[in-house]
Amino acid sequence: MPAANPRLTVTLKPSTFAQLREVSRLTGNSQSSLIGEMLEQAEPVFTRLIQVLTAAEHAKHELKAKAATDLERAQSRIEQQMGLLLGEFDNVTGSLLQEVETVRRRARRATPGQPSGGTSGGRGARSTPPSNRGVRSTANPKKQAKAKGQG
Repeated sequence: MPAANPRLTVTLKPSTFAQLREVSRLTGNSQSSLIGEMLEQAEPVFTRLIQVLTAAEHAKHELKAKAATDLERAQSRIEQQMGLLLGEFDNVTGSLLQEVETVRRRARRATPGQPSGGTSGGRGARSTPPSNRGVRSTANPKKQAKAKGQG
């Protein structure tokens, strides 16, 4: 037949278990009834603890929602300010970009015999070799003596 009250298995430290067993022996009450009585006496504390933890959980959710809303507002303001900043930057640098494009177009139109106006690499300009790999030094006396002996 099922018990009228719910059951619970509890794991105790050996020292706590020994104390509970000794109190049970001295009072004649079962260990289960002793634990039940102690927990019943602490019921007002548990009730208050549940109220506090529930309120903290609600506050946590409310704070998260408020923080998310505040961050969205801040992001919106930053995006608006960045838009204004980029617009102003375009206004200030627009003529500079046009001048650079004009110089580039002039460099492309330069004829092969004429010097180009920029460093964009005119057709008549000499380029620097990309590397010096494979160049050997002839300053090594052993190699020079060997080469003379073969020749």
